Amino acid sequence: KEIKKLFTDHLPVQIREYELPSFVPNHPNIQRFTPALFARFEAFELLQHYKQVVCLDSDILVQKELVHVLDAPAGSISLTHDNLPSVQSNFSVPIPGYDMHRKNLNAGFIVLKNPLPAAQLHTWLYQMLAQYGKYCSLGDQGIINLMLQEFHLPLIELPQLYNLRASAPGNALKQAYIIHSTGPRKFWQYYYYREWYQYYAQYRRLGGPALTVRRNTQVYDWFVKKTGLDKRIFFELAPDFFRYPDKFLRFWLKYLLRCTY
Repeated sequence: KEIKKLFTDHLPVQIREYELPSFVPNHPNIQRFTPALFARFEAFELLQHYKQVVCLDSDILVQKELVHVLDAPAGSISLTHDNLPSVQSNFSVPIPGYDMHRKNLNAGFIVLKNPLPAAQLHTWLYQMLAQYGKYCSLGDQGIINLMLQEFHLPLIELPQLYNLRASAPGNALKQAYIIHSTGPRKFWQYYYYREWYQYYAQYRRLGGPALTVRRNTQVYDWFVKKTGLDKRIFFELAPDFFRYPDKFLRFWLKYLLRCTY
């Protein structure tokens, strides 16, 4: 509630509560992700009320204007390809009736443009999650890839610069529209990205609570609390220097030198 109020007080946003439908089994492969991961399926509910919908992952940094992606043809879905080689990469077993060797697409940035069978897609996604969620090793992404095959939807493959991995070389990152901190390394853990750091600092100054998703060593948490460093944003975001001294040093140097990445 605290974070929700912070955003609604300072930004022109509408925040909806979300829960997985009760018919989706509570399988460990679904539990291993926050339920918000599957809220992406709600884009197809929104598409019943809007002409176009843009889906953005929570672990991205938008660097450049994106309005031109809305010029996509009517009835299309725009995505970028994924670094994982095939649709099978999203599942622990092959899903019958689908080409599991087809090129995998990343769900971190999606542009949906009507007319699309939005209500039908919305229902189908949750039904497939209920049926095959126990085999989903990467959450919602595999189900979305199957949806593209099932409904033969017009697909536009965007250049990778619209969904570039944060581990890419600096020259490529400078050209990217969206930087995506995929996998366990996030902007709030191990990476130094100056723009994201500044956004987080602004969020904290406005009263936002500190991150709670980090898992530091007990000695790190004890040390920063004992010395009062836990009140410093730098030590909220810097790597645990007891566990990752080299990463901490790299983070510190980038901070001192005001590097972009």
